[in-house]
Amino acid sequence: PPSNVLQAFGITTTSVPVAGGRGLCFQSGNIILKPSDNDKEAEWVGNLCESIQALQPTEYRTSRPIRSLSSEHEYVVDGWTAWTLVNGSVAPADSLEASLMACRAFHADIAKLCPQKPPFLAQRQNRFTEADLVTWEEKTLGEVSNINFVILSLMQPLLDQLLELRKPLPQAIKNQLIHGDLTGNTLFEEDSESPPGIIDITLYWRPAIYAEAIIVADGLAWLGRERDLVETYGIDEVRLQLLLRALYWRCLTFAIDSDIAWVEENLPRARYSKAVEVLRDFISG
Repeated sequence: PPSNVLQAFGITTTSVPVAGGRGLCFQSGNIILKPSDNDKEAEWVGNLCESIQALQPTEYRTSRPIRSLSSEHEYVVDGWTAWTLVNGSVAPADSLEASLMACRAFHADIAKLCPQKPPFLAQRQNRFTEADLVTWEEKTLGEVSNINFVILSLMQPLLDQLLELRKPLPQAIKNQLIHGDLTGNTLFEEDSESPPGIIDITLYWRPAIYAEAIIVADGLAWLGRERDLVETYGIDEVRLQLLLRALYWRCLTFAIDSDIAWVEENLPRARYSKAVEVLRDFISG
């Protein structure tokens, strides 16, 4: 980060790169510096996290945004944000049940804090958002640019299987603000009674249970989890249909604005075929 950014956040210690965060984040003492993808969204998330901190939650921890010294209400300086460090490591496979519990508590709180859809969500454009819109039938795949058709052809058999199992959701299920990437952003402190830490809030306007479904989808595909995780999550039709959509979203994301090197390295490690098989067994009864 530039020196004026460090000065604006009152940081006097050396900044060093940190693992994760797409290789773009830095640590200075107990402060994490992150680039902003969208300054308006980053400011909004900063205010949200301040409101969450005011609730003093006991079932999860969150990072506190650092205000710029130059403005009482400014969380973004020249495209950078600063956050207090949340100690812990990414949830291991056997901690996903605890992640689900933290997820439920977190979303109960933000449902009260944010009853309306933030306007910036309709303006965001990246591969995750594009895949989300297609998954929820708010956009067609033909309307999406930057599709990698080679990768899409690899994922198409799984996408087709999921479409065969797909059913409409009941109209009564409501959308709310959710964190759509909790699996790798829920931290646990070893040998500690501290609740899970939730970081890097990535917002979508979807059912609260869908945030849980994404954790389960990731657990099945990446962390070697089996049927027991789905049973803990819940196997009623609505929950299974949300899990289906979470798997569809994750699979489709590979084929949009693809990072070829990352896909070639990581896709062979993913167990999406196994995840779809587990889901099919539950839906088929």
